[in-house]
Amino acid sequence: MSGAIKKATGLTGLNVAKNPHHTLTALYNKILRAVAKMPQDAAYRRYTEQIVSERAKIVASTPVIREVEEKINCGQVEELVIQAENELILARKMLGWKPWEPLVKQAPATQWSWPPAKIHELK
Repeated sequence: MSGAIKKATGLTGLNVAKNPHHTLTALYNKILRAVAKMPQDAAYRRYTEQIVSERAKIVASTPVIREVEEKINCGQVEELVIQAENELILARKMLGWKPWEPLVKQAPATQWSWPPAKIHELK
C-alpha cells in the first residue's frame, strides 16, 4: 500500500490521489502507446519514452508513495499525475502536428534574427 494516508497535498485545489499507482501506471502506458506511433528517430519520441519508461519502472517497483515522490523528484504524486495527463495531451497533439516531417515551405532567412526591429525585409 502507500504507507501513511495523506490527508491533504498542501496545494490549493489539488486533492489527494486515491490510487496513484494505478493512475500513474495507466497514464504512463497511454503515453508510451502514443509515442510508439511516431517515427523511431523523432526526438520527442526518444526523450519522452526514456523519461516515461524510467518513471513507470519506479512506480512499478516502489510500493510506498513517498519513495516514488523522492525517486522521481518532480513533486508530489498528485503533481506527477497532472504532469502525466499534460504529457499525454501533448503526445496526442504531436501525432497530429507531425513535427518530424519536413517543412511545407522553406523558412525565411531572417526567422531567427534578433532583435526584430533590425530585420530588413527583402524586397
